[in-house]
Amino acid sequence: MKLIVEGGRPLKGTVVINGAKNAAIKMIAASLLTDEEVNLDNVPAIKDVEIVRCIAQSLGVKIEQSSPNRLKIKADNVETTDIPQPLGLPSRSSVIFMGPLLARFGRVSFPEPGGDHIGKRPINRHISALRALGAEISFENGLYTAKTTQLVGGSYHFDEITVMGTENAILAAVLAEGESIFTNTALEPEIDDLILLLNNMGAEISREEGRRVRVKGVKQLHGVSHEILPDRNELVTYALAGAITGGDVILEKVRPADVTAFLAKLEKAGVSFESGKGSLHVWHDQKTILQPVNIETSPHPGLMTDWQQPFSVLLTQAEGVSYVHETIHLSRFGYTVELNRMGAKISLITPTEAGFAVKVSDDDYDLKTMGEPSTVAKITGPTGLRGKKMQIPDLRAGATLVLAALLAEGKSEIYGVDHIDRGYENFDLKLKSLGA
Repeated sequence: MKLIVEGGRPLKGTVVINGAKNAAIKMIAASLLTDEEVNLDNVPAIKDVEIVRCIAQSLGVKIEQSSPNRLKIKADNVETTDIPQPLGLPSRSSVIFMGPLLARFGRVSFPEPGGDHIGKRPINRHISALRALGAEISFENGLYTAKTTQLVGGSYHFDEITVMGTENAILAAVLAEGESIFTNTALEPEIDDLILLLNNMGAEISREEGRRVRVKGVKQLHGVSHEILPDRNELVTYALAGAITGGDVILEKVRPADVTAFLAKLEKAGVSFESGKGSLHVWHDQKTILQPVNIETSPHPGLMTDWQQPFSVLLTQAEGVSYVHETIHLSRFGYTVELNRMGAKISLITPTEAGFAVKVSDDDYDLKTMGEPSTVAKITGPTGLRGKKMQIPDLRAGATLVLAALLAEGKSEIYGVDHIDRGYENFDLKLKSLGA
């Protein structure tokens, strides 16, 4: 499947933002912590959610789609805790079933997970956190197996901040015997939404100062109805689509407070915006010169790693040199090859060359023997972009190349659209509604 995009049209209009992918997939897994019904509203109709839904159903969980964005989930007859390889291999999301299945059933097995090719994403931090609660975990022939007679409250400090690792630890601890304390945890809004869901199910979870989470184990959880928070990545993508094309877009059903780091950089670049109650208005006059901006990705409340790719398209139009420092994933600049083919001037350099501190989150990367990685994109602008045939390497890069095509002169043919469908509901239709 491919998209054919004709560039050069300012996008104008209103887009309603869907529920957060990174919350929905975790909440489906969380539903396995109770045998009562869990109702989830504002569930995005995307492939990543469908994969997690299929994993849950393969275990015996009953899931009914009562409307396009509403799921009724009941895990009162779970038949197995073995995640099949065909479902577990393609998606990293299978890992999030570790916590709930261990907590409630005392056992889980799953294949080594896959996902986007954006660099090594080890699950050793998940494993260490669950072992701190008494889980026995082994790996053999490409299969992880974890078991316990009863998880017991404990303490664990994450050496590096990890979003899904934090979530897995919390999901396991809610039914553990006693109290658990996790430090240096992730602060993402999606985690807070998961905590809200779990507390409404009867869990006792509290956030404390210094990235600290306290979980008091309970005997059981009950059913709940919950509306998933809006997707920050979708908000950023459509905001940038309007800014890049010199357009005027209004984003509805959003939480601007969740993207303050992004908005600060957007303002510095010279893009206008106005926040309302549940809305964000973004516009850019093409006569206004865009300013270069330096970006460094970091865990929330910093600038999210998923945002640097689409923001880089905007920076190709800024007058001067911008630097984008990726500190989370070692291989997240695959999209720059295609942008350079379109006419951008982007080179990959080391952090030291750009004046940044060296930061590597991959535990297996040895700076002494392997040297500094080229994790900074030097972007010189403004440059005109021309439509090309392009291949999408991963989810966020897919959205990025579409934004570049919307800006470019002429037509672009973009292949690998299935990557986009993993994280965006009706991406092409929403863009068309804005005049693309």
